[in-house]
Amino acid sequence: MGCEEVRDLLALYAGGESYDNERVAVEAHVSICAACARELDQYRETRANLAMLREGAAPPGTFKNLWTGVRADLFPQKSSPRLAWFDAALRYAAVAMVGIAIGVTIHYTSRRDAASPVAPTAAVVPVSNAGPVQPATFPNSPRLIFRARPTPAAPRVEADGNFYLPRVESIPAGREKDY
Repeated sequence: MGCEEVRDLLALYAGGESYDNERVAVEAHVSICAACARELDQYRETRANLAMLREGAAPPGTFKNLWTGVRADLFPQKSSPRLAWFDAALRYAAVAMVGIAIGVTIHYTSRRDAASPVAPTAAVVPVSNAGPVQPATFPNSPRLIFRARPTPAAPRVEADGNFYLPRVESIPAGREKDY
């Protein structure tokens, strides 16, 4: 057996919980390997020290002293109580800055969306009929210019006394009213 396999079995052997074939293999290996023999001695010493422990109640105040030390390590006290207001002010300022950043981002994106032309109102014009064009980023990409179509003015609706529904007339192009 190799050292890795024996090291897995040393704790069981030191506790007397190994099988006979494992016990024989560990004893044969420990007789020729000094590193594994030292590790076996450490296991035996640890088991002897654990056996010396006695059962019973802990002395009074033990848990309180332990918890005081653990709490001091986990939750150290602030260095100066005078600066506690400064810490709180920094936290509130950080929250305010995050809120302002979110508001500015929303405002900027809503203005950018309102200012940009909508895709259906844009017309695609070939480059050959247009003026100067920016060079394309890809060598084989088509060169296009987007121009906004003029939007027709909405027809003016006059109040005719019927305020519940507006009056709608449909006149086909190039025809007269047919009603």
